[in-house]
Amino acid sequence: MQEITSKIQPYDAHTDTASVFTLWQSTVGQVWPLAFERFQQILSAPHAGHFVARENGEIIGFVGTSQSQARDQPTGHLLALLVAPSWQRRGLGSALYDVALQHLREAGVHLLQLGGLVPRFWCGVPGNLEPAQDFFKARGWDLSQTVYDLMQDLSQYATPPAIYRRMAEQQITLEPAREEDMAEVLAFETREFPNWSMHYARAARLGDYQDVLVAREQGGQVVGTLITYTAHSHPTRTDVIWQQLLGDDAGALGAVGVAASEQGRGIGIALVARASDLLKERGVGTCCIDWVELTDFYAKLGYAKWRSYHTCWREI
Repeated sequence: MQEITSKIQPYDAHTDTASVFTLWQSTVGQVWPLAFERFQQILSAPHAGHFVARENGEIIGFVGTSQSQARDQPTGHLLALLVAPSWQRRGLGSALYDVALQHLREAGVHLLQLGGLVPRFWCGVPGNLEPAQDFFKARGWDLSQTVYDLMQDLSQYATPPAIYRRMAEQQITLEPAREEDMAEVLAFETREFPNWSMHYARAARLGDYQDVLVAREQGGQVVGTLITYTAHSHPTRTDVIWQQLLGDDAGALGAVGVAASEQGRGIGIALVARASDLLKERGVGTCCIDWVELTDFYAKLGYAKWRSYHTCWREI
């Protein structure tokens, strides 16, 4: 193992990115094809700490990590672990995994997620990468929790009229945000959905106000929000990175939230419906909703399971 560990070095973004991308293509690229520009964006995650393994100057392994303040504590994220086919089952994956965990521990991290937040490749261990599942199960990870990415072709999408009728009867409006709305939107997120605040704050910081959909009751109070994404959103956003699978006109919606005091009025499904209509108007072909547990909710509007992930967190 010492001989294998000696092959591992810190990743250098200036010299290693193209070679690591080639490694991606030879390992998971067939089922997860990715544009090089998107690959670079993910590797530039906040507080990134990546490592590569070399043999005779060639990169034969890679592990990527990032850090965040998730769940109110310093959290590490294992973004990806790749081993060249000829080096698999020889201990290199284990060595890269151990180096990544040691790096995160030394950074003061005690909670680790398999997968990432923003930006990320995946939110957990992909359901279509069985060797990866076996690898992490062998190291004690519980892969019993499953979430999904959903998708729908919007070309034939139409909102059931009853949804908008119900909002009209309750005098609830559903409109894209303006710049002057964002302070109120951010206050709403901080109060109702603090884990999503960073997504709305980023949209505001990048000027993507039109991508935030706001539900207001008759008095003007914000009662629900949602974020959308299209090919016209700010280029640094990574809401959708799988354009090679979903198409260049792929879009997304997510972070759907309704105030606790207003739930049960149909506002959530109306937000999703209005967002779907807006995305269709803006030229989106395929719409993706990622990291979903409540699949039946979105199925009411035709969103179907696309790919699955096993989400995992644990102390390290």
